[in-house]
Amino acid sequence: MRFTTEQRLDDTVLEREFILGEIPGVLWTPASAPAPLILLGHPPLGLRTMYPRLVARARHAAAEGFAAATIELPGSGDRPRWAAAEQARTDLRRALEAGEPVSDEIIDALVLPLVDKAVPEWQAALDALLALPEIGGPVGYSGGVISVGMRFPR
Repeated sequence: MRFTTEQRLDDTVLEREFILGEIPGVLWTPASAPAPLILLGHPPLGLRTMYPRLVARARHAAAEGFAAATIELPGSGDRPRWAAAEQARTDLRRALEAGEPVSDEIIDALVLPLVDKAVPEWQAALDALLALPEIGGPVGYSGGVISVGMRFPR
């Protein structure tokens, strides 16, 4: 994990962007350390798009004494796209615009590859974050694709 930026949002929250391999992420830590960690999930719209909501959640977590972190999901933001996921998004939009029910096949094509790719990345991020001296205690997760969190245990 390599930190690329660091800024104080106020007297109580330190925000640091990081890169873990090719995975961008953000870590917010409260003034008190070590702090338990909350992993902030988000939809695959990209960190920049989701930043206002994520930073609001991180500030709330820090006010309660928690650190918070998130990573850019595979295939979103500036990360390379996958042709199969783009096709699934097109199929989803077409079904919604036509007023048709969204099939299980479309949902599976959207969610399952994301879970398969995201779980190992979240596990690597979690390992790297827990190695930091300012992170300690239990870990929770909030938001995003709940199935990702359900697959974390090793």
